[in-house]
Amino acid sequence: QTTAIAGFDLTFSPVKSVSTLWALADQPTAAVIERAHHAAVADALSFLESHALFTRTGAQGVRQVNVRGLVAAAFTHRDSRAGDPDLHTHVAVANKVQTLDGRWLSIDGRVLFKAKVTASETYNTALERHLANALGVQFVDRTTQAGRRPVREIDGVDPALTRRWSARRRSIEQRQAELATAFQATHGRPPTPVEAIALAQQATLETREDKHEPRSLTEQRTTWWDQAVEVLGGARQIAAMIRRAPGGSVANDFSM
Repeated sequence: QTTAIAGFDLTFSPVKSVSTLWALADQPTAAVIERAHHAAVADALSFLESHALFTRTGAQGVRQVNVRGLVAAAFTHRDSRAGDPDLHTHVAVANKVQTLDGRWLSIDGRVLFKAKVTASETYNTALERHLANALGVQFVDRTTQAGRRPVREIDGVDPALTRRWSARRRSIEQRQAELATAFQATHGRPPTPVEAIALAQQATLETREDKHEPRSLTEQRTTWWDQAVEVLGGARQIAAMIRRAPGGSVANDFSM
């Protein structure tokens, strides 16, 4: 039995070093980073339209057919619920697509769901390419937790800042570890991969804070600059870090 839904929420978020450089670089450089982000989102949506967007017709949806394209609205956010710099875009996709013969039908969500990891990798790869072409930055593998794949971050962006501005992720991972420990105690075994995903979703919801009061971009950038000064020790250190990321330039006008 199927359950009708109004649409799908696709979220495209860069690695933390991208948001870090965007938050601290001067306004023209930050604008270039934003344009690269939007271009990468467009590339990922184009991939989905070409390879993962279908509808079904016939008795019990036996026939999978091509469609003209998705109908969606994109909303770009600048920070996380914790107030950390987090440039990301939500794409609200309507659950209606037009077949080549003009009918409006629902999306075959099974194919779209299976393609989500590939769409994410398409976005990440495209973002690297766009930023390298526009700013000359380079990405390198950076190890995370044991057993997890390395994350590709911008070379030269200080990991101390990415840790400082990952408060939301830390709270989720801490709660997930607590839930996994409780699961082990109750069932006498660790959670399976599917159960671990469910625990991660539970941890995400349980640690979800209310959204803070809206702030202007100027207010946000001032706050992030002050936080970076606390982490790195001063404006000179921020300037040195940005220079290590090719193409970057300092956000604030200060004497060296």
